Amino acid sequence: MTPPSTTPSNPASRGSPASKRTASSRTPPTRPPGSRRWCARRRRSTGSSTSTSGTPSPATGAASGPRTEHYRFSMQYPKISPGVAENDPGMETDWITAQGVGLVHPRAVYRFYDEQHAYIAAAGVDGVKVDEQCILETLGAGHGGRAQLTRQYHQALDASVAKNFPENGIIACMSQNTDALYCSKQTAVVRASDDFFPRDPVSHTIHIAAVAYNSVFLGEFMLPDWDMFHSLHPAGEYHGSAREISGGPIYVSDAPGKHDFELLKKIVLPDGSVFRARLPARPTKDCLFTDPERDGVSLLKIWNMNKFPGVLGVYNCQGAAWSFVEKKTMFHQTGTEPLTCGVKGSDVHLISEAATDPGWNGDCAVYRHSSGELVLLLNGAALPISLKVLEQDILTVSPIKDLAPGFRFAPIGLVDMFNSGGAVEGLTYHLLDGAKLLDDNGSTSGSEDVGLVCLEVRGCGRFGAYSSVRPRKCILVSGQVDFSYESSSGLLILQLKDMPKERVHRIVFEL
Repeated sequence: MTPPSTTPSNPASRGSPASKRTASSRTPPTRPPGSRRWCARRRRSTGSSTSTSGTPSPATGAASGPRTEHYRFSMQYPKISPGVAENDPGMETDWITAQGVGLVHPRAVYRFYDEQHAYIAAAGVDGVKVDEQCILETLGAGHGGRAQLTRQYHQALDASVAKNFPENGIIACMSQNTDALYCSKQTAVVRASDDFFPRDPVSHTIHIAAVAYNSVFLGEFMLPDWDMFHSLHPAGEYHGSAREISGGPIYVSDAPGKHDFELLKKIVLPDGSVFRARLPARPTKDCLFTDPERDGVSLLKIWNMNKFPGVLGVYNCQGAAWSFVEKKTMFHQTGTEPLTCGVKGSDVHLISEAATDPGWNGDCAVYRHSSGELVLLLNGAALPISLKVLEQDILTVSPIKDLAPGFRFAPIGLVDMFNSGGAVEGLTYHLLDGAKLLDDNGSTSGSEDVGLVCLEVRGCGRFGAYSSVRPRKCILVSGQVDFSYESSSGLLILQLKDMPKERVHRIVFEL
């Protein structure tokens, strides 16, 4: 992408040799004028297998603007639309409305972004979170209107990110106004909600409902970001489990030394990587037209897919909602008794895509993370889930493969992780000669193996699967290994003690 024609020429547009330079190969430039809020601090991300860092910055620059004529800065006072003022009267007296905001002239904004991003990229930062983007829709007077101003800013931002962060290291934040969404031609990751407010008890249930429903729209053209959270927090598991199944980036804003490592171990592997689900998570179909924040009866079900097993989160989000009278989020009266819903395999809407058998009959193995319980759900059957306010449960849903009469199998994954099914990266089934000797009841007079289940599994920890019969043996690269088997439920557990030397563990079960 090249910068807009109204900006200085861009010597390193996307695809040119200059745009391929890494941060470590750049010579740090002199700190540019007006950069008093640049390079505030480095943030460590748990959303990838390598250490990354990023800095937050408002879309317009510093909150009160750069102190220089270099960027043709001027003070602007937001013009709040009547609709916004009616729905959120506080915007009319907000400090940014009363005190104004510094706005870089749109003809100079590419220079501003480029110099800012070059400076922090040379310091080792590989991404930016550009905040307060929706403020641009209130500053269009004198600049051709809100749509024109937003378009110019986003063209400049896209060009600078392409030049300075070639891996598209940008998160859009506070950008759910229409102009910002439609003008973001390069940005891939967008915040799907208001902030995570650790000290505001009324916000936590609303946050989960908001990100799930907003992802129905945003997930069609961007990757929704469900925001950071604190691991050491009364609602830490409530938020952390949702981030893990969201399909978006996962990052924490813990204060140094204030961490819940037992919670983080359910999300992050020892090498720093996570099991990111394949899609933006969304509410299940039967939740689309319910009100899980205030109707007093509904739980919120959120689904996503991995390569093989699917994942389903169930959340009690009752107890708080936006008040159309008070014009703010408030607690409301709700019962103390748990609410109950039914969970079906088909709640994971694309679960049939994970079945290895084109003629799959709809039966699933479901593993409940909260209790460690494995349940078989026949096609159309429902599993009751009961939760109190601010409680959640994560379920791994895996299609059952019928190898032969009496021989059924379904992988679960690393059962101590929230998104356990994300560990399964390869799965094949093989029928052997023993299958030919089976009668209709699955019995055989021979000693030959009926089939093989071959798995590729990433990570380490307790690997679980459903098997209708106890496997004869389990083999890793190192040789035959022990496993446990619970005949009443069919749950088998294999301990993978270490991270694989290659990318995955290769496991073979003989049935």
